[in-house]
Amino acid sequence: MQSTIRRLHAVIMGGFVLVALTLGYWQFFRRDDLVARSTNPRLVEEARRVVRGRIIDRNGEVLVQSQETPDGIVRGYARPGLAHVTGYHSVRYGNSNVEAVYDDYLRGERSADPLERLSASLLHRRTVGSDIVLTVDARIQQAALEAMGRDRGAIVAIDPKTGAILALTSQPTFDPNRLEETWGDLARDAGQPLFNRATQSAYPPGSTFKLVTAAAAVDLGLVNLDQRFRCTTQMDLGGLKVDCNNHRHLPVVNYREAFAWSCNRTFALTGLELGYGQLQLGDELRRPFEWEQKGIRPSVERLEEYGARFAFGKEIPFELPVTVSRLKGDGEWYPSLLGQTAFGQGELAATPLLMALSAASVANGGSMPAPYLAAEARAPNGTVSTLNSGGGSLGRVVKGETAKTLTEMMVLGADTAYAQKARIADIKVAGKTGTAETGPAGSEPHSWFIGFAPADNPRIAVAVILENRGSGSDFATPAAQRVMKAALDLYKPTGR
Repeated sequence: MQSTIRRLHAVIMGGFVLVALTLGYWQFFRRDDLVARSTNPRLVEEARRVVRGRIIDRNGEVLVQSQETPDGIVRGYARPGLAHVTGYHSVRYGNSNVEAVYDDYLRGERSADPLERLSASLLHRRTVGSDIVLTVDARIQQAALEAMGRDRGAIVAIDPKTGAILALTSQPTFDPNRLEETWGDLARDAGQPLFNRATQSAYPPGSTFKLVTAAAAVDLGLVNLDQRFRCTTQMDLGGLKVDCNNHRHLPVVNYREAFAWSCNRTFALTGLELGYGQLQLGDELRRPFEWEQKGIRPSVERLEEYGARFAFGKEIPFELPVTVSRLKGDGEWYPSLLGQTAFGQGELAATPLLMALSAASVANGGSMPAPYLAAEARAPNGTVSTLNSGGGSLGRVVKGETAKTLTEMMVLGADTAYAQKARIADIKVAGKTGTAETGPAGSEPHSWFIGFAPADNPRIAVAVILENRGSGSDFATPAAQRVMKAALDLYKPTGR
């Protein structure tokens, strides 16, 4: 009898030990996972009671705020066109963009004033989150949206001296005020309105990439910028047929003019010859070329080096998710691919953010600015916490003198060549257009523009892509002009 009781006692004690260990495991080791589960009703109830902080533009305009209604606290978005910046907040679908990145500040879990946060918790006051102040100017953002119209694509505008994002648009977009009722349609939409094209879509950059190729040639001292050469005939370069048709009205050009008029033959040759001293570019060239005899590896290494300087193949630190831009796919380099890449085609893929940073690097004297979207958090009592400071750098891209030369070449493009539709009265504009071929056959190319203004004291750098719209000169360039002009009308250039 006593042995039976002892066994029963052992079983009961073992059960207690098992329960204690299980509770201890979940209480101490898996507590955070348990609390964070979306099925936790306490989290849902707490989220509904929190007054999330506001999201404000650089001038104090309230873009997002929470309001008390008979149905509870409702999040309101004053400018739905900023959805790919502000994002959305939803108890059901979670958070995105700034609403996600700075969620701890906005919901009061973290505060610009920790003592104020502690006091509110101890006194059981309703949680009020900190405000987030963005670098975006809602007026420039609106100008970018209007410039895009109904076209798919993206525009990124940045202060090249500080890295502050002034505008960031992605089209098509969505209305975060109607997220709950439209979620199913948004998720099924083939246009992917929830997807941020400005930072996550990587496109062939077309002739805007000639800025990178030219940067390598100029920075390495491989080209006499003023030497004139005849460029009229088509060439077969390793199976790639390239011509000079972009400047048929100018049979003789120098390198600056070849850049401004976007000569594919000149830049295919530049890419293939980067590893072999002074560039040879004219009609009278005799075969075989040095790269045909010795191989393209030295030139590939040079282009890869400068591609990496312009952040191709690198993670760009930024608050929003950013796709890594690439020079090529997984295969091997071969001559025609190197030539195509050098003038902006091949297997190249670049985000609009990266191309805006490329233009900003030239505008910033050869140093790539570190981009940022949020400047500070402000607690309910007014205490300020700095989130990002302007003036950070992602590294030196080219020498200062090279940046000056590239600026002159881009100004020539806007003054006399394909980027003329970017011109602004009484202000020098630096620009480069791109018309990027993309499959399938017969589809319209992507329309690109990158540039900055004023050229002699840059305040804004932009990248514009309009998907399958056509010529970069005819579509992306005037859109960029509208954005730059709007910004310069607001921030009058000084010290020029």
